[in-house]
Amino acid sequence: MKILFFINKLYGGGAERVATILTNHLCNNHNVCAVIFDDKEKSYQLSDRIPTHKISTNGRCRIIRLIKRVGTIRKEIKKESPDIIISFLTPINIYVIISSLFLRKKIIISERNTLNRVQSRFVRLLRRIVYPLADEIVFVTEADRIRFGLSQKSTTIYNPAIFEPYPNYDNRQNTIITIAPTDRWYNKGLDLLVKAWTRIASQNPDWNLEIYGRKNDTQLPIAISQHHERLLWKGWNNDIAEVLRTKSIFVLASRFEGCPNSLIEAMSQGCACIGSNCEGGIKEIITDGIDGLIIQNGNDVDIAEKIQILIENKNLRHKLSSGAIEKVKQFDKNVFFTKWDDLIDEVTAK
Repeated sequence: MKILFFINKLYGGGAERVATILTNHLCNNHNVCAVIFDDKEKSYQLSDRIPTHKISTNGRCRIIRLIKRVGTIRKEIKKESPDIIISFLTPINIYVIISSLFLRKKIIISERNTLNRVQSRFVRLLRRIVYPLADEIVFVTEADRIRFGLSQKSTTIYNPAIFEPYPNYDNRQNTIITIAPTDRWYNKGLDLLVKAWTRIASQNPDWNLEIYGRKNDTQLPIAISQHHERLLWKGWNNDIAEVLRTKSIFVLASRFEGCPNSLIEAMSQGCACIGSNCEGGIKEIITDGIDGLIIQNGNDVDIAEKIQILIENKNLRHKLSSGAIEKVKQFDKNVFFTKWDDLIDEVTAK
């Protein structure tokens, strides 16, 4: 079977990482080629067996860019003549569906973030109009699948736990950690986490807060970027699993999320995890008090209180770590691959 995979880029976000992992898996059993929209840099590597094509359409006018991109994508689809098309991320999904009109191709699209994420009315309208034209829609949260309302042609597939579980909680540093690129500081609630840390840092002199992810000071508000007591900006790290298994507490204070890779990764490496009750998948990953703690979305006071509870209660940290290791079995990468393989077979057979 020939599969044409549309990927936004090979760096940065969790959606692109999952797309890369899935594409590499599919090439083991199928003839796969990939279309990349931005190849300026690469954090994730596609298999050498996957031919890639770069397409780019410039223009200041949004409508002109849309028309150019649709035309270019349509040419790629005609040239490759795939049996099935897969795409990730809302804008790419919209482009691909429109470009495929009347070509009679099987299409699977994957919505990677919560539907309540702040987006333009234009994008929301297009999504509502064109998504029903796909053969299958993959959501990363069950709540969004139900909310969208096309149950007969949608499914939920959570992001995979890529790292091997690390259940050892001994000899961990007194460190709170989060993973968030600074260009998405608001989405990820970095300002809330920094405010929370300033509330409790002075009473915990042997603890640090570390922030990992791509850092650009020009994209941060002054209140976040200025020096704070024992707050360390670590930037990008290629071996984040090794980092996570040495830290005690992981916090994700996001204002909205899809199915956050960083949270699943932190749980798989045995961190005691805290996540917000924002719209999205965190509430479908963490069971409060069993395998993590849930904090109130947008409430830096509650974040500070929950962190302080874990700092003072090592037994609770151990309990949540053990619960997290058990929970991530549900997100095993082989479960993820099997669900996608079955879905592709099902769509092809329709």
